[in-house]
Amino acid sequence: MSQNETPVMKLDASIPANNYKIIEIYNKVKNKEWIVRPKFQRKLVWKKQHKINFIETILFNYPFPEIYIAPGEMNPNTLSYTDIVVDGQQRTTTIINYIEGKDIFSQNSRKIKSFKDLTDSEKRAFLNFEVSIRYLKNATEDQIQNIFQRINSSEYSLNQMELYHSRYGDSEFMLFSKQIVEKKEEIDFELIDFKLNPTNQELLHKFFVQDSKIFNNNDLDRMLALQYLMTVIATMVDKGEYFNRTTKNEQYIKTFNGEFPEAYIYENALTQIITFINSLELSADSIWFTKANMFTLIIEIYRFQLGEKGLNDINAETFKSKLNELEQFYYEYLLDKTSYQERSQGEILYFEGSRQGLNDLGPRTNRGTFMRILIQQSVM
Repeated sequence: MSQNETPVMKLDASIPANNYKIIEIYNKVKNKEWIVRPKFQRKLVWKKQHKINFIETILFNYPFPEIYIAPGEMNPNTLSYTDIVVDGQQRTTTIINYIEGKDIFSQNSRKIKSFKDLTDSEKRAFLNFEVSIRYLKNATEDQIQNIFQRINSSEYSLNQMELYHSRYGDSEFMLFSKQIVEKKEEIDFELIDFKLNPTNQELLHKFFVQDSKIFNNNDLDRMLALQYLMTVIATMVDKGEYFNRTTKNEQYIKTFNGEFPEAYIYENALTQIITFINSLELSADSIWFTKANMFTLIIEIYRFQLGEKGLNDINAETFKSKLNELEQFYYEYLLDKTSYQERSQGEILYFEGSRQGLNDLGPRTNRGTFMRILIQQSVM
């Protein structure tokens, strides 16, 4: 622990679990005895299917994770006090909305009956359903926030992409890329509003995963391939403007949580780009299948598409020849850098940029600038 870091004090004792009936929880919220929006909660809201599945869980009498509450404020004038929901905001809100027929439950669902359409016996069973509650009665605000963060975080060894996935795994923006990375049978299409065209999905999955020359098994297992695809799409959303590392990914995960309205544009563009790259028939061991170089290829071809000309205006044979020539120069440059000082500064920057980190803005920009020139030189 650093000198500036505030130590987290342990609780006086472990917190036992108690059971509250749903009708008790409902009345506590309606009477404002429970506050369900504490300031330190930052998770995205559930999507429609999550809410339906959760209510279905209760209707089936299945258990679900416990809810944590903690003391809020006491009002000495009204002789009342409030508790705050530390973990369970979305579960609590979904229960209230289901009972009152609000939010998505204001519409008829083919999957579950609305609360008002339940029989009296079914209503009683729902309202008597017991929820496990832990009351953090002696916790300080710092302890409460720390508990919330620990409840909603995974192992400390998780990489950033795995943390994003654990928090925002069903954002439409993330699900767009997941449809490319994962096999069809691994995808819950009920959670997805925008579905890739099956032919396009098969083409993209084959290129990036099934026959991938870009990713290894660790990339796929640790969700690094998903991170990569999201960075590609985020850069396309930004009209091909490069950014540092993955700084835009979380922004668009949140922006396009419930809806990704122009997803079809990026699906069509990416499909056309990969079809074009496949047509080049580059060598399987080509440097163009490294993560950094493929990223540059995809983004710069996309930028070219945004102009007045399209992919049909690029002479594929000329472009392939230029890529192969640059690759040959690259290997010769690595063997003897001093002999290649007469090469253009753009080529030198590209050579160096292709050996540096995929995620850094400077090398990305340098690679992109030179690739743009190669594409322009290949226009018919």
